[in-house]
Amino acid sequence: MPDDSIQMRQPARDRPADSRPVSASPAAAVSVPEELLLVAQSYWPEPAGSAPMMTDLATAFAEAGTETTVLTARPNYPGNKVYDGYADGSRDRMTVDGVLIERLPTIPPAGGGMKARLLHEGVLHAGFAAALARGRVGRHTAVLSLCPSILSVALADRFTVPGGRHVAIVHDIQSGLAGALGMGGKAAVKAIRAMERTALNRADAIVVLSEPMRGVLEELGVTKPIFVIPPHVDADAVHPLPRPDHPPTALYSGAFARKQGLEQVLEMAGHLATLMPEARVMLRGQGGLEEELKAQARTLGLTNVTFQPLAPKEQLNEAMAAGDVHLVPQRPEGAAFAMPGKAVTILAAGRPFVSTCLPGSALAVLEAQVGAFLCTPPEQPQAMAAAVAALLSDPARATAMGRRGRAWVEGNATRAVALDRYARLLLGDTP
Repeated sequence: MPDDSIQMRQPARDRPADSRPVSASPAAAVSVPEELLLVAQSYWPEPAGSAPMMTDLATAFAEAGTETTVLTARPNYPGNKVYDGYADGSRDRMTVDGVLIERLPTIPPAGGGMKARLLHEGVLHAGFAAALARGRVGRHTAVLSLCPSILSVALADRFTVPGGRHVAIVHDIQSGLAGALGMGGKAAVKAIRAMERTALNRADAIVVLSEPMRGVLEELGVTKPIFVIPPHVDADAVHPLPRPDHPPTALYSGAFARKQGLEQVLEMAGHLATLMPEARVMLRGQGGLEEELKAQARTLGLTNVTFQPLAPKEQLNEAMAAGDVHLVPQRPEGAAFAMPGKAVTILAAGRPFVSTCLPGSALAVLEAQVGAFLCTPPEQPQAMAAAVAALLSDPARATAMGRRGRAWVEGNATRAVALDRYARLLLGDTP
C-alpha cells in the first residue's frame, strides 16, 4: 500500500496551460499536462470499484511530472461507514505517491437504496462546491471527472479555468443502472437522465469503457466527442504467478453489490459441487449484501463456498493468483451501462474467468476478440458451473487462455497506454 505520510502542499490553481514531455515507455514519449485535478467520489485506499483504476491513473500522471490533485470523499466503499482513522478529518489533506489528496466528509449509503445514494452524493458534492468557494481547491487547466457520480461531472466544469480542458470518464451510466436495477421510480430515472445529458454535454470530451456504453450515451442525447478507453491496470504490479498448491478454486473478488448478480454465483456453486466435488468457490469482498449472501449460502447448504475479506493492495497479485478460474457475474439488465474493471485485472494476472453476459455486451465482444475467458448466459447457473468445471479440469487450456489475456493487456490496457490516451485528450489531441 502506498506510503500515507502527510506532506502539506498548496494545489496549483488558475495557471496557464502547459505540458511536459516524459518517457512513459522505452518506445515513446508522452506529453502530459503541467497540472491536473481529478474529481471523483472514490479513491485509495478503497480496494474495489473505480478507486483502484483512478488511483493508478492519478499516480501515473504524478510520476510523469504532472502536479496532480485529487478531490474525493473520506474513504467508505464498499462498506457502509467511513474507514477507521479518517472520520475525524485528520487525514483530509495528505500527499501519497506524489498525489495531493483533498478529502471531504460524506454520509456512506447504507443499504444501497436511491435515497441513501442521493444523500451520500449530495453531502459530498456540496462539500466539493464549498472547497472551491473557500479556495481550498482552485481551478485547474486540466480536469478529469469520474461518473459515478454524475454530480462530479457537473461540478468539474466549475473547477476548470476558461480555455482549460475537462474530460469526463463514465464508468457507470447511472440513469441506466437505476432503471435496470429498479432503484427509484420513473421520475427519478428521468431526472438523472436529464442531469447526465446536461453535465456530459458541458465537458470537452467523454471517455467510456466500451462501445455499448458509447451507444447508450449517444441515445441519451450526448453530442460531445465520446472515446472508448478500456479499463487499465498496473501490469507491473499485477502479473502471472504460479498456481498455488490448493484445491481447484473459482474466485470472485470485489464488491458485494446488487449489480454484480452474485446470487448467480451461489447457485452455480451448488451445481459445481455435483460436477466437481473437489472444487471450491471463494468469495472475497465486502458490501451491503454480505450478510444476505452468507445467509443464502447457509440456506443452500453450500459447503464448498467460503467468504473472505478483500486482500490489501500490497497482496493483490498473490490474491489474484489464488483463483485458478475467476468469476465475473453481471445482472444482464445493467450490462450495457457499466463494464467491470476487474476483468482487466484478472487478464493481467494471467488467469481466465467465466462471465455471465448477453450477446453484444462489452464482455461478449471482448471474448470474441481475445479468447481469454468464457461467457455464459445470465441466470443460467448450470451453464456457468459447466464452464467453470471445464476450465478447472483442464489446466493446459486455462493456462493458454491466461497467456492470451495477458498479451491483450500488455497491448491495450497498461497504465502507460492509458496515460498516453488520457494525456492526449487533456491536451486537446485525439487519443
